[in-house]
Amino acid sequence: MTDSVQPSRSRDVADIIEGDRDELVALALDLAGIHSPAGHERPAAEFVANWLNQAGIQSRVQPLTADSANAIGLIRGNDSGRSLIFDAHLDNEPPAGGAPATEMEQRLERGFVEDGLLVGPTIINCKGQVAAFLIAARAIHKSGIQLGGDLTVAAVASETGQPSVGNHQGIDYPGEGFGTRWMIDRGVIADYALIGETSGFGIVAAECGVAQIQVSVPGRVVYTPRLTRPADWQSHPNPFVKASHIVQALEVWAEGYEHQATVEFYGGTIVPKAQVVGIDGGPNGSHFGSPECVIYLDVRLAPGADPKAVRREVSDAVKALGVSAEVSLYQWSRGFIAQNVEPLIEAIETAHHSLHGEAPPPPPAAEMSMWRDINPFNEVGIPAVCYGPPRLQDPYSKVGNRAMKIDDLVAATKVYAMTALQICGVSNQTDRPPSLGEGGS
Repeated sequence: MTDSVQPSRSRDVADIIEGDRDELVALALDLAGIHSPAGHERPAAEFVANWLNQAGIQSRVQPLTADSANAIGLIRGNDSGRSLIFDAHLDNEPPAGGAPATEMEQRLERGFVEDGLLVGPTIINCKGQVAAFLIAARAIHKSGIQLGGDLTVAAVASETGQPSVGNHQGIDYPGEGFGTRWMIDRGVIADYALIGETSGFGIVAAECGVAQIQVSVPGRVVYTPRLTRPADWQSHPNPFVKASHIVQALEVWAEGYEHQATVEFYGGTIVPKAQVVGIDGGPNGSHFGSPECVIYLDVRLAPGADPKAVRREVSDAVKALGVSAEVSLYQWSRGFIAQNVEPLIEAIETAHHSLHGEAPPPPPAAEMSMWRDINPFNEVGIPAVCYGPPRLQDPYSKVGNRAMKIDDLVAATKVYAMTALQICGVSNQTDRPPSLGEGGS
């Protein structure tokens, strides 16, 4: 049987984390310094597994491909409580425009500390939260507490995976959430899952799915000196001319879609959005012209939304222009609202209140309107939510929210550990099963 968590136990673990503050920062920077774009996370996964093993926590690398892998650690309970998975992703999106060029871009890519801030996109998304989970798990292990249920620490691959489209095909282009799905399908499951992502300290209990649509606009190649422009653009031979009008129509459609697809639920407001994210000359395009132009549209889906219905809406918007084009769905995934998740939410709320003296704030709508790895868990019936520190504007790039307070990451680490104690429970047995570093297997 498990006992209710005594406040002194939680304080002990929180004190250990406070003492490990500098190591938390160093670990986040070490992880950020490991280049790990989606599909190439294996060195980062090996680093995490080695770190956990050195901490005395049983750990292994779970390969996905030759270059991609998850790292999975385990603190065993004695089967007298509920089990929990900590899940945060190792991959990060490649910088826009390719490799960072300027010295500041390189610093941002590696991450750095300044004025009490951790700065850099790879730390925010999501190496900082990986480090927080590692330090939280080690603090529980160092405390000598015997958990009632198992605590799994998962540093996963391909949360930001790119879809299979055009010349990019196969397992290296799996779409979002591939690493967590791979892990779940291979038996790494629990009663609950807590995903570490930035959330403004709000509890994110739902995320959107995604429908990725391509609009293929036919035309024909005409030698420029021989071009004769028709009276109406719909008859123009150049597919890019027709595509320019389609893009504008899709933007109008997307604005209306955003309003009509908005969903209110018990945890806040979901605002699915859509936009054109790419346009090219198709597989036969060149600077001499192309007989086809392809438009790529990224549409976020409210939980329960039908991707076929969205594709039809896009097709109707194109047909209304009086121009021929093929509209097809090349990748999609479902979004979910967490069900039966109240014990996990209550545990996070209790831990947050004990540190901050108030309830968690409502999460920003954008945080509930994207893809995150709560979806694969909720899809298979493992109640999952996301919780993490706020994002702050970094003073250098002026591009996005690419910084967080060190104090906030420390606070999130404490909440993670205290939530695990509450969910897994503290066993009233004193003998703890050995972990790998203590003679376990």
